[in-house]
Formats: sequence, C-alpha cells, structure tokens
Amino acid sequence: MLTFMTPGSGAIRPGHLGEHATWMGHLDEADYLVEAWHCDLASGVFHLGRKTAHLLGVPALSCGIVDLVRAHDRKDRATILNILEQATASSASFCFTTVVHKPAPKTTQLFCVGRSVLDTPAGENSLQGVFAFARERAAPYA
Repeated sequence: MLTFMTPGSGAIRPGHLGEHATWMGHLDEADYLVEAWHCDLASGVFHLGRKTAHLLGVPALSCGIVDLVRAHDRKDRATILNILEQATASSASFCFTTVVHKPAPKTTQLFCVGRSVLDTPAGENSLQGVFAFARERAAPYA
C-alpha cells in the first residue's frame, strides 16, 4: 500500500509541477495499475480508462462529476469535490485518495494524481491525471 496518503486525505498545490512529479514517482514505485483520465472543463465530461470505469461502477468510459464521485466513500466526497473545484479555479497540481465500495462487497483504495491545465492559447481548459489502484493478485498454487 502506498504510504504517502491515507483514505479521505488530499492535497492541492498551485501549479506545482515538482509536487506532481513526486506524487507520480510514488505511484511508479508501487505495484499499482495506473490509468490516465481527463476532463474537458467546457463540457464537464470525465473520460476514464476501462478498468477505472469498471472499478467505479460507471457504465460508460465518459461520465459526469456526479457519477464519478458517487462511487467514492461518502465521507470522502466533500474532499474530492473541494479539490476538483479548487483545481478549476486556478492552475494546480492535486492528489487525493479514497475508498471505493463498488462492485460490492469488495472495497478498493483508489489514488488520484492530477493537474489542471487552464488558460491555454486554444482555450481548451482541462483537468488531467491518473487513477491508481492495487493490481489483483492471483492466488498462489498450493
């Protein structure tokens, strides 16, 4: 398990790419499945990887914020929404971790490391990053 965060915690740093790189380094060092995601802020649509969508119980690879946050532990939702809202206000690097209860009855810790890309010359503001979760381990043969 990653040790840099506990479920329900998160951080946001104004445009701090060094912190973003450190968080990504923690994920790279661990045995986690990492999938990219992005959100076009003009439409508010999140685009997820297949395994992340399955883990969150989202029926399609594209979803809105309500579908994205609904799968997370109820006590973590305010933290997640607050971080994502702050990241849309100004360029930022952010991370959070939560527990996902879908598909029931299994629970999985999910990490998010992302950044906001705002005020681009083309006006294509977005959030982008990765979701990471532990790989399924096969049972050893007896």
